[in-house]
Amino acid sequence: MRRRLMALVFFSTLFALMLLGVILVSFIWAAMGTATQDRAQATARVAAAAIDGSYAAGAVVSSQGLEEFVRDSATLTATLPDGSTISAGPPIEGDAYTASATSGPITVVAAIPVSFNVARISYQASIVIGISAVALAISTLVAYFYARRITRPLEDFGEVAARIGTGDRRLLSRRYGVPELDAVADVLDRGVATLHTLLENERRVTNEASHQLRTPLTALSLRLEEILATDDLDVVRSEATAALGQVERLSGVIDEVVALSRGQLPEVAPVDVDELVRGQLTEWAPAFAAVGRGIRRLGKAGLVVEAIPGAQAQALATLVENSLVHGRGVTTLRIRPAGDWVVLEVSDEGPGIPEELGSRVFERSVSGTSSSGLGLALARTIVAADGGRLELLSARPAVFAMFLHAYEVEPAETEPVEPTARGEGQALVEIAAASAASASSGNTQRR
Repeated sequence: MRRRLMALVFFSTLFALMLLGVILVSFIWAAMGTATQDRAQATARVAAAAIDGSYAAGAVVSSQGLEEFVRDSATLTATLPDGSTISAGPPIEGDAYTASATSGPITVVAAIPVSFNVARISYQASIVIGISAVALAISTLVAYFYARRITRPLEDFGEVAARIGTGDRRLLSRRYGVPELDAVADVLDRGVATLHTLLENERRVTNEASHQLRTPLTALSLRLEEILATDDLDVVRSEATAALGQVERLSGVIDEVVALSRGQLPEVAPVDVDELVRGQLTEWAPAFAAVGRGIRRLGKAGLVVEAIPGAQAQALATLVENSLVHGRGVTTLRIRPAGDWVVLEVSDEGPGIPEELGSRVFERSVSGTSSSGLGLALARTIVAADGGRLELLSARPAVFAMFLHAYEVEPAETEPVEPTARGEGQALVEIAAASAASASSGNTQRR
């Protein structure tokens, strides 16, 4: 593009200079012709008057007397009273500017050759050509400077556009001193920043959605495996009912992810903590039983919190899943009031969190194993969305606590649940399975 602009400016300037040169040379030629004609007339007049004066004084008139009046390669011819002629100056070949003048009986004809003006006009034309060449060189240099100034932003714009396709988030961050180009650069930078923000949001939503969908899919897979492994219709019916609850939860998670991706925030509503915990026991009891471990509930019953329905179930499921994967022994879900808060603690009998992790367990991509490290960070975000907190109360053993705002209702009596040893995990599974029917209705309400 720069070469095309340079060629356009060069040939446009050249054409304009040539046209101007032709007009200027034509004007100079016409002016020189008029001046030469006037000079021939003046020469003839002066020569005629001088010869007439000499003739009247009785002096001898000869060609030598005309020589002193010869100028600019002119030829003078004088006609005397007796009809004779005398001349002076070089002979003329070709066209000439002629003029005659009469003084008394003397007539003088002056002729200046056109070739005399040709030499002069050639000199003037060379000056015009030299000036035009200098003007053409200057215009070419100016065109090169401005072509580079104009094309460089376009090259930069193309480079930024190419980088966008590779995921490079660097901005242009360069301005050119041209208001129009700087305005385009500003718009391009804003567009790049907006695009990368959208891509980052899409990537974050995708990662979070995949993590949130994994838990209900895992629980659903366990239910289906139980159905395939038994011929007892009662067990099949119980497991199928629980599987339907998982499907409803999965559908709810999908709806929430779609709503969040569209910027639609769910509303806070009263959530029954007993139903919340009971749903987790129902979902995770088979998984704990499969590895010979137990899961139990302790603490106060009848508490209600203000939270986003379904969201806190996902956060609590993340804590339970982490305990299943990383913990040991019996996992305990403890419920207790604390002023204006209701605290849900999740603990187990494992070795806890490594010292090198400490409080960094809530950071994204931080994990003690090869997992993604997204679960706890996402769970804390979910809990904080409706004003709650997710804290690590103890690293060894690991105790995580969800602080949720208490809803102003009269709590029921304390429901004591006796601790269960690790060997009694299967009994806990049976307790959870026995409550599956009531839990399924609770799952529907929770979602």
